[in-house]
Amino acid sequence: MQYTKERRQFGKAIAEFQLVQGQLARMATEVEAARLLVYNAARLRDAASRSSRGGDGQALLVGGGRTRHIARHQPLRRLRLREDYPVEKLWRDAKIGQIYEGTSNMQLVTIAKQLLG
Repeated sequence: MQYTKERRQFGKAIAEFQLVQGQLARMATEVEAARLLVYNAARLRDAASRSSRGGDGQALLVGGGRTRHIARHQPLRRLRLREDYPVEKLWRDAKIGQIYEGTSNMQLVTIAKQLLG
């Protein structure tokens, strides 16, 4: 948010452009959706619910995918190379998380096994 308010293009902050505002709204919605999946997986695990099958994997799949997607988003592209903005660390963490936690295809296999098991 800070960057879009500071970055100027055509004489005004890019946060004033409707397309950028739409991108920011989508990113915020994606973050909230991933957050809710994480909270739900934690709630189900705390309750030791049988319906929690797949919840952890779903949270990892969606959360990791959304993190990478948001870090690649157009208003943030320039910031991935600048260490003074938090998005650079977000980008690195998302990439290493993709490797460490397993590929999306592996998460899909895990979720399917939990659902069918």
